[in-house]
Amino acid sequence: MDLQPSQATFKHYLIFLSGQFTSMLGSSVAQFVITWWITLETRSTVYLSIASFATFTPFVVLTPFTGVFADRWNRKILIGVTDFLQALIALMIILLFWFNVISVWTLIVLIAVRSVFQAFQAPAISTLIPLMVPSDKLSRINGLNFLLGGAVGFIGPITAAVMLEIWAIHEILWLDVTTFLIAVIPLTMIKIPTRRIKTSEEKTSFARDFIDGLAFIKHTKGFMAVFMMAMMINFLAMPLDVLLPYYIKFTHQGEASELAFIVAASQIGMLLGGVLMSVIKGFRRKMLTAMYFLYVFFAMYALIALSPKGFFWLIASAMFASHFCLPIINVSFITLVQIIVPKHLYGRVSSVMMTLCNLASPVGMIISGPLADYMGIVNLFLGCSILGTLCLTLSLLFTDIRCFEEEANITK
Repeated sequence: MDLQPSQATFKHYLIFLSGQFTSMLGSSVAQFVITWWITLETRSTVYLSIASFATFTPFVVLTPFTGVFADRWNRKILIGVTDFLQALIALMIILLFWFNVISVWTLIVLIAVRSVFQAFQAPAISTLIPLMVPSDKLSRINGLNFLLGGAVGFIGPITAAVMLEIWAIHEILWLDVTTFLIAVIPLTMIKIPTRRIKTSEEKTSFARDFIDGLAFIKHTKGFMAVFMMAMMINFLAMPLDVLLPYYIKFTHQGEASELAFIVAASQIGMLLGGVLMSVIKGFRRKMLTAMYFLYVFFAMYALIALSPKGFFWLIASAMFASHFCLPIINVSFITLVQIIVPKHLYGRVSSVMMTLCNLASPVGMIISGPLADYMGIVNLFLGCSILGTLCLTLSLLFTDIRCFEEEANITK
C-alpha cells in the first residue's frame, strides 16, 4: 500500500528543496561562465550551437525513457548518485582548466555526459511532489518551485558576471562542485516514500502510449494546428537563446556584465508574467490571447535584432517584454489542453507534446550557428521574427486553430 503525503513528508520535501535551490544556483553560475568562455575562446556561432545541442539533446531524448527508472529505482539513491556524478564532471572540468589542457571539444563532451546524468535525475525529482506534498499544498509548492527557478535565473548570471571580474574560471567552477555536495546533505536527512508499481503500469509500453496520445491530437479539431505551432515557436526561438552571448559580445561589443544584465531582465520578465497568471483567473479567450502575445514576442525578437550597437538597455527591455509574454502563452495553451484532454489520456498526450516539441529545439540549436555564419546573426534574428509572424497569421487565416478553444468550451 502506498503512503499518502503528510505534514511530515511535506517538511522533508521543503528540506530537500533547500538543497536543490543551492545546487541549481551553482549550476546556473557554471553554465553562464562556460558559455561565456566558449564564446570568447572560439568566436564562433557554430561552436555555441554545438555546445547548446550537447547540453540539451541528451536530456530531451532520454527523459521520456528515464522516467521509468524514476518509478522503479530507489529515488533517494538515484538523486544522490546523479548529484555526485555531476559534481565529478564539474571537478574534471576544473582540473582541465587548472592545468590549462582544456579544449572546446573536451568541454562539449563533458557537458553532454552531465546532461545524461540530469536526464536520470530530473524525473526522480519531479515525482517527489505528488509523493511528499499533500494535495492542498500542491499549488503553493508549484508556485514556490516557479519562483525559485526564476530567482536562480536572475541571481545566477549576475553572480557569474561579478565573479568573472574577480576570479579565474576554474576558481568559479568550484562553486558548482560545492553546491552539488551541499545538496546531498539535506538528501541524507530526509525519508522519501516509495511507490509500488502496479502490474498494469509495468506492462504499459511507451510506444503504445505515444501512439494513443498522437491519435488523440490528430482527431481533436484544432489540436494538430496548435501542436505544429508550438513546435514552430520552439524552433524559431532557438537562435536567440543559443547565440545571445555571441550577439552581445561581437555585434554589440558587450562584456559579461551586459550579458548578465540582459539575461536577468528576461528572467524578471518571465517571473512577473508567471506571477500575473497566478494572480488572475486567466483570460476568457485563451487561444486568441496566446496568439496576440505571440505577436508581441516576435515583435520584440525583431526589436532585439534591430537594436543600435551598444543599446543594451533596449535589448534588455525587449528581452523583458518577450519573456513576460511566455508564461501567458504557455499557461493559456496548457489550460486549454487540460480542459480538452480526458484525465486518463492526459499523461500520454502531454508526453507526445513534450517529446516532439522539445525535439524541435535541438534541431533549431544545431542549425543556428551555420545559419548565422551564412546570413549574419542580425538577419537570422530578423528572419525568425518575420517567419514567426507569418506563420501565426497563416495559422489564424487558413487552419482550424480557432476551433481548439471551441473544443474546450464543449468539453466544459
